[in-house]
Amino acid sequence: MISPLLHVALLVWAACLAVLPAFAGEFEDQVRPVLAEYCGDCHSPGSSNRAPFLAAATESDMLLDRATWRNVAMQLRNRTMPPVDPQPTERDRLRISAWIDRTLRATACDLGEHAGAVTARRLNRAEYENTVRDLFGLRFELAELFPVDGSGGEGFDNHADTLYLSPLLLERYLEVADRVLQAVIVTPPLGRSFTARGLLPGRPADEHDSVWMEPGDDVTFSASLYEDAEYRISSWIRSPGKEERPELNVFVDGKPAGKLSFAWSLAQATPRSTILPVSQGDHRVRLAVAEGSPALRLVSVDLDQQASEPDDGKLAAHFRLFGREPGEPVLDPRREAERLLKGVARKAFRRPLRPGDLAPYLDLFDRSAGRGAPFEVSVRLALKAVLVSPDFLFRVEGAPRSPGIQRLSGHELATRLSYFLWGTMPDAELAQLADLGRLHDDEVLAGQADRLIDHPRSRFFARAFMGQWLGTKDVGGRVAPTLNEIQHFYTPHIAADMREEPVLLFQRMLREDRSLLDFLAADYTFLTERLARHYGMEGVAGNQFRLVEVSDGRRGGLLGLGAVQAMNSEYKRTSPVLRGVWVLDALLGTRIPAPPPDIPSLEQESEAEGAVPTIREMMARHRADPSCAACHDLIDPIGFAFEHYDWLGRWRDEDDHGRPVDASGTLPTGEAFEGLHELRQALLSRKDEFIRHVARKILGYALGRAVSDADHCVLERIVARIEDGGFGARSLVREIVLSTPFRFTQASRGSDPSGD
Repeated sequence: MISPLLHVALLVWAACLAVLPAFAGEFEDQVRPVLAEYCGDCHSPGSSNRAPFLAAATESDMLLDRATWRNVAMQLRNRTMPPVDPQPTERDRLRISAWIDRTLRATACDLGEHAGAVTARRLNRAEYENTVRDLFGLRFELAELFPVDGSGGEGFDNHADTLYLSPLLLERYLEVADRVLQAVIVTPPLGRSFTARGLLPGRPADEHDSVWMEPGDDVTFSASLYEDAEYRISSWIRSPGKEERPELNVFVDGKPAGKLSFAWSLAQATPRSTILPVSQGDHRVRLAVAEGSPALRLVSVDLDQQASEPDDGKLAAHFRLFGREPGEPVLDPRREAERLLKGVARKAFRRPLRPGDLAPYLDLFDRSAGRGAPFEVSVRLALKAVLVSPDFLFRVEGAPRSPGIQRLSGHELATRLSYFLWGTMPDAELAQLADLGRLHDDEVLAGQADRLIDHPRSRFFARAFMGQWLGTKDVGGRVAPTLNEIQHFYTPHIAADMREEPVLLFQRMLREDRSLLDFLAADYTFLTERLARHYGMEGVAGNQFRLVEVSDGRRGGLLGLGAVQAMNSEYKRTSPVLRGVWVLDALLGTRIPAPPPDIPSLEQESEAEGAVPTIREMMARHRADPSCAACHDLIDPIGFAFEHYDWLGRWRDEDDHGRPVDASGTLPTGEAFEGLHELRQALLSRKDEFIRHVARKILGYALGRAVSDADHCVLERIVARIEDGGFGARSLVREIVLSTPFRFTQASRGSDPSGD
């Protein structure tokens, strides 16, 4: 039950928002004077504060710095500003913050249509892995071979400004391209044979074509190796005596690589060999008669690749690529190479090929073939160049040809849609619709968005978005690690289940167009038996995820996620601060400033007193400092609502010292709640704020850039359109796909206002 005090507070807030009419001059007469009285010491014109918002003398001035004023409204509403007394009245707080919000929303479209500037963006490491998989039809584990991509914009790793290409990263792409193509293409095993006459042309040979060599003599040859593999180097010699034991030392690129030791022999030639693990590329191999070895007569040297039989997956991938089995003769290699490269490059570049696009890749093929390399090896060299081409590594959109908003090409739009929802290149259906010029039809585009959501590949979007928005992707690793000392109850499998629980929640919401408010109010979740046991729940059998209804308010939605509770805890201790900040930041977009660097930890304060205070008593000490109280009065009560969950998300009725858990809280507004259930109701009372924040996050993820103030017009329109349908998650995605920023582009307008 929601408390009577909270109910009254919500009614008062709603009344304040409803009864205040807007009139000309209200900013100058009713808003700015109050702000000047309580904020003027820090934020007046000419002050050293980085936000001198009171420099705005009129409403028109205010609208020139919309992001700052949006932050002013948020700080007032959350009572984090002013930080010390005197404080405005509660009515003034609500009146002014509501007026600012209402004015900014009402004027959001005054800036006109906005699409955003084009920025080429590199595929992030997950997108790269998915695209290579779909290009060659073979599963690769590639993401971990690259450094972690930085996040930016709205907090996601597909933000264009963070996806630059360093020289070291380009080297890694070259290495990974080799690895991919070796896994896809079956090349004929290398076999090279060198005669003594050829290796030592200046020396006489006997009737057996053998050449005399003494200790210190050597032979050298170059070898172009096509694979990272083991190679057998064999030498045939003739020994002049029965009891002789000659030795040859083997060097690869100047480094010792092995030794060939020969037993005594009669007049016939005797072979010996050794295995050399060598990487692909050009190498110099030297064989030298060892010091102290008897002289010998060299007959020949052989170098043979120790090829293993390709598995079924590689054979299938080779056939898909070449259209023929490995080893089948190629009647017209140049024509076959052009056909193959045209098909791969068309998919890899995610657009129709232009005249001249294939020329550099065919030139590489020709050079390789001209050196005598097998057909498959020459094709592989050309494909390696495709995989490190900017047209593959980057999602490149054509720059606008003139000022103003211009729509994307069909293929650019198909690429945006596919990477948004699948994290990979467009499939055949999307590419065909782009070829036909039909994707800009609203019904067709909305239908494709629905098709992509309904496909299992949309799990990528759910996992990437939820893991980064909530921060749960790192649970079990960097965050809440599965340490040896606790793996008897918190295992890597449980951590993986925790990461997957919010993904399945979002997938259901997308598939069934369930309300975005399910993020807060869902009476269901997805559990495995081991995760349910970790949570202290019964009735879930088997470790396949299943939909579980929850009625006790302990689980369901984002607030009941074990991953959220674990990631916002300290080691073996809950943290109301981390949990409260997470709710404000992740769910409401309320940014809390970092604490001063000299604040002692709770443990240090407790140790100094030699006592074991409750978590509330420790937090009360922070709030005793007026400079800390403004934030902690807002943060701590929200965090206290989670106290029934321990540091790994398990339910508890007593704290670690056997004291009953107190999960009650009271916000600065007077809103009181008991536990997570009533906190949900408090958050639902701010559903407009929550829905706008979620919409902003998904829009930023879809665009791969920060949502600027100029985007708030489309944001307001999107929220208005999905309201009648109950804020459906699928409806939100569909409206984003149909929006101007998603379908259009424009030249940079110079100093575009940054997002708040």
